[in-house]
Amino acid sequence: MSLQLNYAVVSDRGLVRGNNEDSAYAGPNLLVIADGMGGHAAGEVASQLMVTHLERLDADPSDNDMLALLGGVADDANREIAEAIRENPETDGMGTTLTALMFNGHSFGLIHVGDSRGYRLREGRLEQITVDDTFVQSLVNEGKLDPGDVSSHPQKSLILKAYTGRPVEPTLRDLDARPGDRILLCTDGLSDPVTASTIEQTLSEGAPEEAARRLIELALRSGGPDNITVVIADVVETDDLDDAARAALPTVAVTAGALLGEPQEETHPDTSAGRAALLSRRPQTISPDGEITPQPLTGARPAPSGAQEVAAVPAGDSGRRGRFRLPALILSLLVLLGLAAGGWWVKTTIDNSYFITTGADDHLVIQHGVNFSVFGRDLHTPYQEACLNREGDLRLVDVGSTEDCSPFRLQDLPASLRTQVAGLETGSYDEVTQQLRRLAEQALPVCIDRESTPTEGDAEAAGDLSRPGVNCREVK
Repeated sequence: MSLQLNYAVVSDRGLVRGNNEDSAYAGPNLLVIADGMGGHAAGEVASQLMVTHLERLDADPSDNDMLALLGGVADDANREIAEAIRENPETDGMGTTLTALMFNGHSFGLIHVGDSRGYRLREGRLEQITVDDTFVQSLVNEGKLDPGDVSSHPQKSLILKAYTGRPVEPTLRDLDARPGDRILLCTDGLSDPVTASTIEQTLSEGAPEEAARRLIELALRSGGPDNITVVIADVVETDDLDDAARAALPTVAVTAGALLGEPQEETHPDTSAGRAALLSRRPQTISPDGEITPQPLTGARPAPSGAQEVAAVPAGDSGRRGRFRLPALILSLLVLLGLAAGGWWVKTTIDNSYFITTGADDHLVIQHGVNFSVFGRDLHTPYQEACLNREGDLRLVDVGSTEDCSPFRLQDLPASLRTQVAGLETGSYDEVTQQLRRLAEQALPVCIDRESTPTEGDAEAAGDLSRPGVNCREVK
């Protein structure tokens, strides 16, 4: 039995993000998806480095160990990410997820790190073949969270593993392949807003590229809050195909996302979210009768046709002047009311918002307000400092308080969590304190004082807990 892959890749930056940090690749022997992270810290660079390294594996591996090949090349890419950060310190914090499958003609080798997902559709049933390396998934594994509540959890984006230039242990596993299997790799831009049942139904219909485009459209119709990238591949038994069908199978690799650069303009579905995204990226004019007109993206900006009509009104035609003055007056009043309502909304939002940041010595601090500045003035103030005692109990004290406090520092967390703190969402006071509690639950153990350890053997049995900020945390 001879098996081949029929594959397609589609990517869209979504309706909110200004750029695409995803990178994807599909070829006869390799499927890869990588979701860059870090925003201004160049997440798209990290995803590109990962995928361009793995591209070398798109060849028949024969009897070679596919898992060893995937793990080794991913480590090489991770080292290059570390080197890129050393050469450009402003990119510190960039990283990427990775989900990739290598195909040898009868089975797959899978490597996975992060929250990009792999699915397999077999005989009409969708199966997730990866497990998210996220904080909420750890809660599911411990029985503390229902799987159905994952997508709405405020900490769903808190990733525990990613390729950030630091050592990371990927998930590696073998996967069998059968004729008729359909493989889906996707970033969380699809899996977050679109339910598994909808993915299953959509994935069951059409050729790979057709199904991929429908999944992208579904994510956009759900608001498109993130970059959306999809890789779909069918496992095809070529012995049953005629010459024309066999020749139609792809043999050239395809890529998408950050690997292709930024498209000039993307097509989005005709929905309120899609129209709003398109309008937000194009200049607009408002005619005197209140009509909003998007202007061309390039070239001269024509004057509103209504304004030209007003200028052509004879001086004595007071009736026509009145027709244009009234809508303009109404529009002005609406603008004023909108500004007043907007000001009230902004003040309310600032008053009810909190977020976590790092203060002096990377001490975790709750800020009151929103993480923005206007004309150099911060819209937030330090509110409370986080303290963590030897037993791992979290306590919050007011900024400037004289109470004894062993600061809860960034270095008290495992390295894989530190880069995620800056990305924690703004929320209510209760939500933010809950974020801190979850971080405290994952804090490093307290350092062991070697001098007070009864014997060297006891200390070794306890593990190397003498390097603060690496294996353990100090408590003052």
